[in-house]
Amino acid sequence: MAVVKADAYGHGICPVARALAHEGIEYFGVARLAEGIRLREAGHTARILVLGAPAPAQLPRYAEHNLDVTVPSADVAAAVVHHARPRAPLRVHVLVDTGMGRLGLSPDDAPAVLSRLNDASGVTLAGLWTHFATADAPGSSFAHTQLERFEAVVAEHGTEVQHVHAANTGALLTLGESALNFSPSLVRSGIALYGLAATSELAARLDLRPAMQLQARVTQLKTVPAGTPISYGAEWQAPRRTRIATLGIGYGDGYPRLCSGRASVRINDTTCPVVGTICMDMCMIDLGPPGHPPANQVTLGDEAVLFGPSGPTVYDVAQWSETIPYEICCKVSPRVPRRYVSPPAPDSASTVPPPEETDRHTTSLQL
Repeated sequence: MAVVKADAYGHGICPVARALAHEGIEYFGVARLAEGIRLREAGHTARILVLGAPAPAQLPRYAEHNLDVTVPSADVAAAVVHHARPRAPLRVHVLVDTGMGRLGLSPDDAPAVLSRLNDASGVTLAGLWTHFATADAPGSSFAHTQLERFEAVVAEHGTEVQHVHAANTGALLTLGESALNFSPSLVRSGIALYGLAATSELAARLDLRPAMQLQARVTQLKTVPAGTPISYGAEWQAPRRTRIATLGIGYGDGYPRLCSGRASVRINDTTCPVVGTICMDMCMIDLGPPGHPPANQVTLGDEAVLFGPSGPTVYDVAQWSETIPYEICCKVSPRVPRRYVSPPAPDSASTVPPPEETDRHTTSLQL
């Protein structure tokens, strides 16, 4: 199951789903009803599970758009039974809360709900699933505890459903076969589809290659004397005569303000620090003394890489902004143009084309 929620983790749900369908993916996961409808309206005919809890009034729309429903409670199960009809059937996946503490039925309550749904007219038990809280942590004993709780439910009721699924990317990387040793099984692959994991160390276990690169153009160059303050708050002053480049990207585009004074970018294969407070639409970088590289090599319109496979990485940006790589990708604003390119051949240069002259910033994605 390819998880493409939150606009495919910021990568673009329709282009990503199209690429995955071309590779043979037959099951997709989204977070909300609107995301599932968007895929249907784009022509996708694969099975689509909405992972979030439905509002009872929305259930007819699930039937209308042939979307699978998550059942996280007895109340939702009752609503499903009420709305389902042979002429408007509902496929359901019962969610068991084995320790996430978010959505789902307790292991003790799940059997009664499963039985009720199994007996209902117009309802198909399409899945039984759970979600791990600590699967991103190798060696987590709590992840094994959750798995044991889920296995007990599956042992009693697993034969009543079409698919059993517990493994997400984290569980795939840390728990391995034990997290998907169900029949028939699904693996809910999310962040790994985009070449990432919760940490760079986990990503190395599968040699994942990030799909997204965020870059921005130089919109102004200036030389300032020592002591010149840069940006809001005047918290950074040039320590010497300095060449400053302004980039056309800021926190309004999803580049975190918390990166101010911490981050660096890559421009013309040189790493340069971000200086001053990151603004809504712009940020500034220190190119060093004028007349010396890289200051004398950067020109108006050159591109700086904010993050990408060759660095700085999305893990770097996540560390600078005290968050996780998931959030960095998801927060790239819709106003940032996405360009989809073919991946380069191994050991070759990138095939990313230059942006249009009007682009101040862009996101390149290799699918």
